[in-house]
Amino acid sequence: MDTIPQTQLGSPAFIRQHYLSRSIKLYLIGVVIVGLLVSFYGIEKYLEYSDKATIVSDSEKELVTLTQSKKDEGDTYAKVRTEYKAQDESMLKELALVFPSQENYTELTKIFDAYFLENNRTTNPIIATDMQFGTPTRDKGGKYDVLPISMNITASEANFYKFLSFVQDSGTLSKKLRLLDLKSVQMNFAEDEAGATGANKNKIQFRAEIQAYFQKDKS
Repeated sequence: MDTIPQTQLGSPAFIRQHYLSRSIKLYLIGVVIVGLLVSFYGIEKYLEYSDKATIVSDSEKELVTLTQSKKDEGDTYAKVRTEYKAQDESMLKELALVFPSQENYTELTKIFDAYFLENNRTTNPIIATDMQFGTPTRDKGGKYDVLPISMNITASEANFYKFLSFVQDSGTLSKKLRLLDLKSVQMNFAEDEAGATGANKNKIQFRAEIQAYFQKDKS
């Protein structure tokens, strides 16, 4: 290997070349260091961005879920409210039949006429006559009004007990029957018109005193 003459080691050209080579090395080292720093910083920022992107994505998914859940709850509430309103309206209508706001003489007459027509049979009769309505009065507690009703009834023994049950079971929303109460029964067995096989055999004649209830007049 050729050696540099001693006379050239201290020459300006040699010194410039030496410092230039050294500067290039330092520059390259600096570039490498800066590159590493930039790479490290870039990776750190990328990981940070990736984490934030994941959080944003999860938040968007959760927002979609919450929005759908809110919609479902709103739909459920609207459905329940509609059903409740329908049930409430239906109950009010049924209550108006059972416990009306007025005397409703006509409706009461229809109720009794329909009952006697449905249950009157030749072998199992029930017939009502002389139906009368009294004057409405206020109950002692002042909470409702009472309409007195009286009628004469001729019925078989079976239909006699059936009529008592009919009045006793009134007032329930399921039956949609006007609220009634049997105040008293004055009962007489009809005399046999033709001996043991007479037309009035096993028939019961009685006068029923009934009370029909309705809501207190607010006026």
